[in-house]
Amino acid sequence: MNTQTGALLHQAHMTTIEALQKLDEMIAAKKAPAQDDLLARQLKQLSRTLRSEVESHFAFEENHLFKVFVEQGETGIVTMLTHEHRSILPLALQVADLAVAAAESGFTDASWTEFKDAGAELVEREIFHIQKEEMGLLAAISALVDPETDEILADTYRREVG
Repeated sequence: MNTQTGALLHQAHMTTIEALQKLDEMIAAKKAPAQDDLLARQLKQLSRTLRSEVESHFAFEENHLFKVFVEQGETGIVTMLTHEHRSILPLALQVADLAVAAAESGFTDASWTEFKDAGAELVEREIFHIQKEEMGLLAAISALVDPETDEILADTYRREVG
């Protein structure tokens, strides 16, 4: 990984994978965890991570990085990843909203089932998506993005995503 942009995206992927692993461990339980301060903090952190690492990360890719690819005629990867973003983002936001609601008032049987089902689907889709980006997108950035554009993209990422 010899671009700043690639390094930033990779770090975001690692943060997201860590959050998804914690989500996966949480939903592996047969029943909803008991409401307590630790659970509330974990759920709020999950929500923050999903919103920043998924929503902001996807927006950066679509609004900035993918434009560089399209300008160079690399539309295949852009189309595939944008399509995946469209299916993952609503799911990530649903899980984030359910996590905040549960942090505030605990899980009901119905909300636990919804959280578990949406969370399991999110873990599966997002991990697969990250693997594609790690193998394809980061290599493409190294091949297609010149150092000056990399600097601009990295600065934009730091400003918009964090």
